[in-house]
Amino acid sequence: MKQKYDPHIRVRFDLFDDPQFRTIPNKHKAHCLCVLICLLKFVNNKTLQCYPRKATISSMTGLSYSTIYRATIWLIRAKIVSKKRLPSTLLYTINSKYIVGNRVSSHIDNRDRSGGLSDVSGGSLYNKTTTITIIDKLIKEVSDKGGDQSKVISTLATLPADTLKKAIKENDNIFYCSQAIKEQSEKRGKLVDIPRNIVDNFRKKAHFGYQQVIHKRKDRDGREAKTKDFLSKFNKKK
Repeated sequence: MKQKYDPHIRVRFDLFDDPQFRTIPNKHKAHCLCVLICLLKFVNNKTLQCYPRKATISSMTGLSYSTIYRATIWLIRAKIVSKKRLPSTLLYTINSKYIVGNRVSSHIDNRDRSGGLSDVSGGSLYNKTTTITIIDKLIKEVSDKGGDQSKVISTLATLPADTLKKAIKENDNIFYCSQAIKEQSEKRGKLVDIPRNIVDNFRKKAHFGYQQVIHKRKDRDGREAKTKDFLSKFNKKK
């Protein structure tokens, strides 16, 4: 079935006039915009969080690790993004007003004009207006334990495929669910090479004619053994 829209990343039109974005020096704005767009590609609209690796951002933008680091620092200073270090990656949280279509962005924007992320990350307003799904819970559990993106995908891959497909239809963590389905298909299609001698031996033993020969041989050997035993006993009596 053809999708109504091609996959795309949504950026607010008024981003370039935003007071917080304008605090970023001109020579860093282009890099900050590239990094922000990458984060928006992976962000969960409900939790406002994502954790792509620097290698992923670098491959998408062509920016060096040091440039990505500096751009992230400026985004944090502008209160557009916050980050938390995990054992193997970084957890990014994006200010809700920079996510197009976020249901709580307008409420938070009215309550917190400073651009802070406090109401988004743990406030009661977010909990009341957003439904946390099973996918969200699993992602949060893995990230809280320090798991990276690959760990999240492998954990989601343990769910039934129908659950993941339903989540994709409901726009629930599309990227992670699609990667989990891909991992499931790769595991199902993974073949193991069996040595040729084992295969040939199994085929020979499973063949009906071979089984008949073995049965007749055992029957004959059994009769011969009984005959020899009887004759040996008879000779001893003499």
